[in-house]
Amino acid sequence: FMLFLWEFGIKLFEIPTWILPTPSIIFNRFLTDSSILLSNTLTTLIEAGIGFIIAIIVGVSVAIVLYISTKLRKIIYPVLVGSQTIPIITIAPLFVLWFGYGLLPKIVVVVLMCFFPVCLSFLSGLLETDPDMLELMKTMSASKFQTILHCSIPSALPSFFSGLKISAAYCITAAIIGEWLGAKSGLGELMRRSMHSYSVDLTFAAIIIVTTFSLILIWFIQWIEKRVVFWKED
Repeated sequence: FMLFLWEFGIKLFEIPTWILPTPSIIFNRFLTDSSILLSNTLTTLIEAGIGFIIAIIVGVSVAIVLYISTKLRKIIYPVLVGSQTIPIITIAPLFVLWFGYGLLPKIVVVVLMCFFPVCLSFLSGLLETDPDMLELMKTMSASKFQTILHCSIPSALPSFFSGLKISAAYCITAAIIGEWLGAKSGLGELMRRSMHSYSVDLTFAAIIIVTTFSLILIWFIQWIEKRVVFWKED
């Protein structure tokens, strides 16, 4: 219904298609430029995927270290929170200057945007572990490693997946930001060039692809969550 209103509303009010294209024009652009869209989409997905995986590994590792060491947590945690006050778009050009126009600066941007939600949510989950469960592990002579592995981590999984879904919503957008500021290929670079050439229909096609893959990634994480955190109530 919304697509119908969009299509005929533009024709009714005679809005120029270079300002707002109709859904039919956007769909036609998918067909005519499918190879260009596919190649640039693959580039963006590689950047987002690698950065997302690194952010998860680093975020989980840092969260566990901060959970184990109270002293490090008091020192590093405020720094992590303070770092989030720096807009990523202001420092992203530096990564292009330092690392060039390849994949690396985009991966760094994705890691920086996705790391904090994963780390903070997982750390919060670890710190909220039931004290009675921790006491029970002590009475059973469990080691620190065993307590974390069998008690703290399972308890923190719901919080971890919440942060993971937030990061999933960020990761492709982060890759787009990195590409927008300087890249040889990718959906961000494609969007930048299409806007400069007033190919708004191509820009909309790229936006649809970004939105679709972001939703798919979030859905996939939810699917994993239901099978891993099976005891969590809906």
